[in-house]
Amino acid sequence: MRSSGVVAASIAVIFALLGPALAQDGTSDTTSGELPPVEVIQEDTAPTPAPQAASSPQQTTVSPTPQAAPAYIPEDAAAGEYFGAPGGRAAAARAQNGPASPINPMNGILPGDLSKFPSAGTTVTTAAIDELHPRSTNEIFNSVPGVHVVNDDGFGRHGGIGIRGSPPRRGRKVLVMEDGQPINMGLWHDPSVHYSPPVDRIEAVDVIRGTIANYGPNNNHGVVNYRNFSPFGPNETVISGSVGFTNNDEGSFYDEDDDELFTSIGRRTSSGTWHLHTRQMVGNVGAVFSYSGADVAGTWDTERLRYNDFYGALGWKGVDQDFTVSAVYFRQRDLYDEGNLEAEDGDDLSADALFYNQVEHCKTCYNPGSLYNSYNADVVKLQALHNYYLDDTTTITSRTYGFFHRRDRYQNFEGEDPTEEDEFAPTLVGNEVYIPEGVMLGRLRTYKQYGAEVRAEFADRPFIGGMRQDIQTGVRYEYNTFTNRNFFGAQGQVLTDGDTEGLNVFNRATDAHAFSAFLQSTLHVASDFTVTPGVRLDHYRVRRKTYVLSEEEGEGDEFEECLNDTGFADFGNEECAVIELEDDFLPTESFTKTHVLPSVALAYSGFYNSTVYGGYHRGLTIGVLREAALPPGDELGDNFQIGLRSTALTGITFDIAAYHQRIQDFQIKGSATDAAGNNVYSNIDEVHINGFETYGRIDSHPFTGGSYNFFFEGNYTLADSKIEKGLSEDGDSIAGNDVPEVPRHFAMLTLGMQHKSGWDVSASYTYRGGFYTDEDNTFSDFEGEDGFVPDVWLLSARANYRLPDTGLTLFVAGDNLTDELYIQDREDGVKPGQARTLWAGFKLKLQ
Repeated sequence: MRSSGVVAASIAVIFALLGPALAQDGTSDTTSGELPPVEVIQEDTAPTPAPQAASSPQQTTVSPTPQAAPAYIPEDAAAGEYFGAPGGRAAAARAQNGPASPINPMNGILPGDLSKFPSAGTTVTTAAIDELHPRSTNEIFNSVPGVHVVNDDGFGRHGGIGIRGSPPRRGRKVLVMEDGQPINMGLWHDPSVHYSPPVDRIEAVDVIRGTIANYGPNNNHGVVNYRNFSPFGPNETVISGSVGFTNNDEGSFYDEDDDELFTSIGRRTSSGTWHLHTRQMVGNVGAVFSYSGADVAGTWDTERLRYNDFYGALGWKGVDQDFTVSAVYFRQRDLYDEGNLEAEDGDDLSADALFYNQVEHCKTCYNPGSLYNSYNADVVKLQALHNYYLDDTTTITSRTYGFFHRRDRYQNFEGEDPTEEDEFAPTLVGNEVYIPEGVMLGRLRTYKQYGAEVRAEFADRPFIGGMRQDIQTGVRYEYNTFTNRNFFGAQGQVLTDGDTEGLNVFNRATDAHAFSAFLQSTLHVASDFTVTPGVRLDHYRVRRKTYVLSEEEGEGDEFEECLNDTGFADFGNEECAVIELEDDFLPTESFTKTHVLPSVALAYSGFYNSTVYGGYHRGLTIGVLREAALPPGDELGDNFQIGLRSTALTGITFDIAAYHQRIQDFQIKGSATDAAGNNVYSNIDEVHINGFETYGRIDSHPFTGGSYNFFFEGNYTLADSKIEKGLSEDGDSIAGNDVPEVPRHFAMLTLGMQHKSGWDVSASYTYRGGFYTDEDNTFSDFEGEDGFVPDVWLLSARANYRLPDTGLTLFVAGDNLTDELYIQDREDGVKPGQARTLWAGFKLKLQ
């Protein structure tokens, strides 16, 4: 497909549509073309008399008029209850029943009723989250088709979301938002995700897969939006908590040199979470406050994952407008690092053999110095949103936002103990840094984001031939900054949060200015058929300043004696490492990019309780530019999909979609890190991804009636991600190889039972297929950095009991119940998956 022709055609069509829209006198006949009530697929969060799971789409009779239910009905609220400004009822009805994403992303990026939506999408509601009782936000995605996750810390605090063939590492290829605000740390130069809102304060999670023009960049594969508690809703106060333990203290390591066996000296295996939130409305003012905390075990015996999270929002509504301000402060203090198990030359056993036969989850067995490693983050988010409802068909949404993310890590270097008695310090001689044993590396990164956006919706406007159209458009400006500094401390110095003094080996600062715009119109060709052409513009400028740069020479060269010819760097004949600093680099670099990205989507709902959808969009993914050469390649994709969702058969719900993607300049993480510990990235010329995803659910209650509902729910994703064109670091063709970090198969199967008295039980099998971690598709690597990650089946289960007339729910749950020992990933070595984890808790809701 020639994108330039598509761009021109799309722009011509849309601006032709705008003519009658702008000539509109501001009034509309909201009843013209009105259809009788129909049964549609709807994510229904209101309570239903049948004991069906709230997580599944229900068959619900709704009316597609502007007086239909609002975009989001908070859990336990009466159907049709509306909490917003009176003038916003029509906009809320369109957000619930319309064919396009709601114009206000704080109400979600998916309509509540998907019967007219022209793309693949899933909303996981509060009720569904309560039923699953996930320990982390990432576990929510296990039930979403097309998505797979990697929890490298066991608690999902560091992104790890992959959609439709994208590598999940840090969620770098997915646009991840919170109430419509990007939480990719530096969206325009380092779109890594190291923060996700706690699961306890989320009202819903939206996932769009496939055709999309109104959100970007990072929209080749999909978009995720977390929805926080809104200040507009029923009064409630909720208290919850959980306790549990993880079986991660097993393992040993035999040191052949010292003829000594080491066992775990790690931290406790117990875990705890706690949460409180309250939402109160008085007249036209609503407020919500939430506090969440956690102190849980990770995948290694050294890891403790801890946070305290505060969220608040204040809302005011008038007759034809509303205003909301919200704020987040998230404080993360983990005992965690990214260094994992690697074998050394001369060892008898490979890294995999060491892992399966000895080490298991015991990092302290082979690296006791890792007890001192830490990850420290502070996140501050602010957002102000104003909605102005000019009339029943016209809405203007404006918002400003800011995001600050400090992410500092400290870890021991090359596995050595940082508590050595000697106090030698790293020494710079010429452009070579001599590093003694027993030092720690500090990696300090700070991200800032400032943005402003205006979106507008002009619904029910005339078009040629008597057709109607719904137009959405928006513009956004965003400014990102990023500072990145790596340094070494002295021997015997344990670096902790706040330490900044040491010898620099890497120091860069990056900023980006970005302007984005989109325009799309949904054409109501017939009462049951819509066509939505759209176009998106992304224009951005990136500037990078370099102060100190390390050459890419692995972990440095080891010497038996660190005494050079000048007499410097004398560490008492101890071993050391040498890092060479780059002395030939550009101190300032910059580039500017502009991309025009067309799209077209279709939806036909003329079949009984079924929708056929499909479309094409050109997407843009921003690469990680921390160490990459500038200017980078343009990771642009041509993305196609076709799908069918249906509730035509009583008690059966399904959604299936096939997709094809062609993406150029596909960035991957290579198989190495540089001397300063930074990841090394490279680009593959072209990648093709073919696959399909399917979701299905069968409920017994519509067939049998009575007090019980037995259900079977499952989803499956096939992602055949292949390198179409590309060369390895050695210059050899890697065409036909698998894209690194992408499993070909992912599935989750759940069998459960519910009773109308308020209890339910269910068990799930989750399958994650195997994958390679490098572009050469190395099957076995002695050191463990590269290689094949075998597939794994994991068993989980949960049970809930809601005490009648109390608002109290009790639950028990468990993951990896068979205690499978498996490799989660190979990131700086072999990383174990989460060991068997059991927990129990409660949730008390007061209204």
